[in-house]
Amino acid sequence: MDTIITGLIMNKYISLCLVLSCLTIVTIQLSGCGRKGSPKPPGPADKITYPRNYPPAD
Repeated sequence: MDTIITGLIMNKYISLCLVLSCLTIVTIQLSGCGRKGSPKPPGPADKITYPRNYPPAD
């Protein structure tokens, strides 16, 4: 009886550790996913040539 209870506790402990490990990995990966705010092209607004139409008009 003792071994059954110990086995169940260990199974729950291992499952909890796996879930917490997965959540930690996902959280760390998502925390590095870019910057806040919408993307802005570099440089002054009057010098920005993107987005361009394709094909370019030569």
